[in-house]
Amino acid sequence: MKKRRQLNRQGKFLVFVLMTLSLFFIVGLMDSHSEKEAHKKEKAVPSNAAEPLIPTFESKEMFSKSKLNQSIQAKKLKEKEESVAQNREEQRKKDQKDKAIYLTFDDGPTTHTTELLQVLDHYDAKATFFMIGPNIKQHSEVVKRIANQGLGLGLHGISHSVHDIYADKTAPTKEMTEAQQILQEITGIRSKLVRLPYGSVPYLTDDMRYLLYQNGFKIWDWNVDSKDWELGDKRYVKQTIQEIEKLEQADQTPVVLMHDRKKTIRYLPQLLGYLKKNGYQTKKITNEVPALTFTCNGRCYAI
Repeated sequence: MKKRRQLNRQGKFLVFVLMTLSLFFIVGLMDSHSEKEAHKKEKAVPSNAAEPLIPTFESKEMFSKSKLNQSIQAKKLKEKEESVAQNREEQRKKDQKDKAIYLTFDDGPTTHTTELLQVLDHYDAKATFFMIGPNIKQHSEVVKRIANQGLGLGLHGISHSVHDIYADKTAPTKEMTEAQQILQEITGIRSKLVRLPYGSVPYLTDDMRYLLYQNGFKIWDWNVDSKDWELGDKRYVKQTIQEIEKLEQADQTPVVLMHDRKKTIRYLPQLLGYLKKNGYQTKKITNEVPALTFTCNGRCYAI
């Protein structure tokens, strides 16, 4: 009787062990199957499929060169130029009432700028200076005087080298941004006014223009070339007056290109005397004045 009870207990224990082992075996099979299915899904679906896909540098570069992006930029650039032209026309009507004229001086400041400021002050004349970054640093006190005298402050880049400032589509914006920072550190004034060396045609391509506009810069060219850089003497005064008179007949506001140099300053009183005698009001360019900008019209190309 005792032996039979012992056998029953042993049998129950054995059955329990077998059932436990079977359960572990079944769970193991299920886990293995789940891992295999998960592995298949990992191969079929990207690991970050639930998150937004972030474009890589390569994909951004490819998009920037794509025809779609170029088309978008071309449309935005055209809209910007049309808006500038419209604002410029409205400004022209205001300027005509005042018989306004904008005198501009490039390439400074120089060792002659103090004399230039004295001449302008004597004739109570306003002007705008498009200055080169390193020159701003070198003649910082003169730059402060330009600002204190209530004259316009503009940017002319850093290098004044065709091969540097037009090296690639980002180069003009980089140079103007650096010059902007230098000017702001010295005067506290953040100018958006830029004039490209040798003008915005032909080397300032649409890509370059687009980036300058995207960074808030205003591209200023001119409609009166004094040719002081070429003539080098008082003949530039006669040249400038002739061009001003042509624009007056066409109801256009003169924007005069001159340079911060000794020979230009020497004969400047003759030009300022003519302007005063004929009722012109010299004005400075500010960030709010719509820019006079050359348009490419198929003339621009990469250097």
